[in-house]
Amino acid sequence: MKNLLHTPEGVRDIYNGEYSEKLRIEDTIGSFFEKAGYKGIQTPTFEYFDLFDSALGVTPGRDLYRFTDRDGQTVVLRSDFTPSIARCVAKYFTEDESTLRLTYKGNTFSQTGPLQGKLRETTQMGVDMIGDGSVEADVEVIKLAIEAISSVSDKKTVLILSHIDFFKGICEEFGLPKEAEEILRDHIIKKNFVAARQFLENIIINGFPLKRDRIERLMQIEKLIGGELVLDDAKSLIYNKTSLRAIDRLRRIYEALEAEGLGDKVFFDLSMLSKLNYYTGIVFKAYMPGVGDCVATGGRYDRLLSEFGKDAPAIGFVVVIDDLLQAVRAVEDKEKEGYLTFALAKGRLANRTLEMLEKIGITCDEVKDKDTRKLIFVNDKLKIRFFLAKGPDVPTYVESGVADIGVVGKDTIIEENKNVYEVMDLGFGKCKMCVCGPASAKELLMHHEKIRVCTKYPTIARDYFHNTKHQTVELIKLNGSVELGPLVGLCDVIVDIVETGSTLKENGLEILEVIRPLSARMIVNQVSMHFNALKIRNIIDKLKELELNENSKTRQPLQG
Repeated sequence: MKNLLHTPEGVRDIYNGEYSEKLRIEDTIGSFFEKAGYKGIQTPTFEYFDLFDSALGVTPGRDLYRFTDRDGQTVVLRSDFTPSIARCVAKYFTEDESTLRLTYKGNTFSQTGPLQGKLRETTQMGVDMIGDGSVEADVEVIKLAIEAISSVSDKKTVLILSHIDFFKGICEEFGLPKEAEEILRDHIIKKNFVAARQFLENIIINGFPLKRDRIERLMQIEKLIGGELVLDDAKSLIYNKTSLRAIDRLRRIYEALEAEGLGDKVFFDLSMLSKLNYYTGIVFKAYMPGVGDCVATGGRYDRLLSEFGKDAPAIGFVVVIDDLLQAVRAVEDKEKEGYLTFALAKGRLANRTLEMLEKIGITCDEVKDKDTRKLIFVNDKLKIRFFLAKGPDVPTYVESGVADIGVVGKDTIIEENKNVYEVMDLGFGKCKMCVCGPASAKELLMHHEKIRVCTKYPTIARDYFHNTKHQTVELIKLNGSVELGPLVGLCDVIVDIVETGSTLKENGLEILEVIRPLSARMIVNQVSMHFNALKIRNIIDKLKELELNENSKTRQPLQG
């Protein structure tokens, strides 16, 4: 009976003062939407599976809660309001040519990713404007988003604005196939510019690699974060009409918002794309300090309604009430205000990171004291804080917003699978993730026989054997010396990090297959990337300049 007291993972009870605060936020935002002329609409909590089919650009099937009704139909709990609103409008307002302003409230359900504090059920409130494709409609909706969120708290709110067609136009200009565009988009969504560059450097289009100048032009997208001047920088990089129209639209929207006195709350990030394929124009996210993700998200989806038989432009946004509640209730750390916090993986990675940061003028003498028992180290002059953590914990600290920036190995980033931006390969801590074992195990790998695998990295091992090798394996998680596994007969092979290979050799083991190269990476919290864009971008640029200079020195020919 004790287990009946607990809720399933990803859902929770809300009560007493927290529930009262949540109701206050919902009432305040609901009143704001109503006064703006938006009429209430209610759609079912569950719908047919096909409504959320990923073919419509909505939600991957694995992320949905689905079940079968008494008639044998597959139905799902809604993960997103927009498809339901589109279906409803197409059904009941088919002949209505006027502009519709609709608002809604309800819970959404999603099974995305490992949780660790992420809710699977969230309350959302939103609005949709149907039938108006103008800049004025964009401005109205964005203004409503900013003012609605600001109405519940006096904490700083920023809205980040982008346009899907800026990226799409560049891809079309460079002749990237649709499949390549989608792969590149996924890398850029995660701010994994290291993977994006590697992908572009290896892509072949019509039998030829992509030209170096085009790669460099496309990769400039990572720097297009900031105020209105970003639009001038973006315009200087492109020549295609699609991207130029996108920039022009963003500028007109900004000028209108500035005239409304909201210019100081609006910033641009032209590398901000969306996992939802139904977005066709502007996209935006609103952020507040105190929570590790956006509190509102939206955009224009001019083609989605045509999937249901009504051709009409549309734009909308949703406020994630649970995240907004967390941001409102978060206690602001006045001592931390204005500081950047680094979380570093203990050991050699931390030492190398500190050496590199010192070369660009970021120092902290306290952290060098090997006898200190302190956990947090501060340079008040530079407004920088450091703390050391176990490698697997670094992505968790960064995702939650406790740290703005983290440095950790690529293996940890993959294994922990946190919602962070991977912005730079620091070039040190190089090693390889490998399948290792006795030479006799080569036959087992070659013939795809079922084998037992010991590893500290089950996520990486599972992905490699299931999705790359298509081989059935029994994974055994170990925390100590995995090399012991095949020696005592616990497993056939291991998946582990290899640096020199000396431990393998001394124990009669060898590298059988290389899974991927690894190195130290810099990761950044999503909210920090926008609240502290200039500071973080400055650090990244200085580190890249340092790397470039040091690489050029090593390439210089010997004199004499």
